Amino acid sequence: MFALLALLAFAAVLGLLASVVALVFWVFCLPFRILGWVFRGFAGLLALPFMLVFAILGAAIFGAGVIALFVPALPFVLLAAGIWWLINRRHPARPAGA
Repeated sequence: MFALLALLAFAAVLGLLASVVALVFWVFCLPFRILGWVFRGFAGLLALPFMLVFAILGAAIFGAGVIALFVPALPFVLLAAGIWWLINRRHPARPAGA
């Protein structure tokens, strides 16, 4: 029975020491972790112009593809726009008796 209590006390002391060591290492490593976040943020800020250039380039390339894709539909779009214009244009007011 005494051995079981001694083993339990030893495990408690060992756990306490391990938690103290972990806390000390966490406090010691925290500034380096924050510094890593700062460098990662600076790297992201440095990458922003390149991301913007590639986004514009991709929009231009894929935009040309989309235009080429919708060229066959252009006559139908123009026909629909013409019908819309004919329906919605304003007619001159007519006299009441005419």
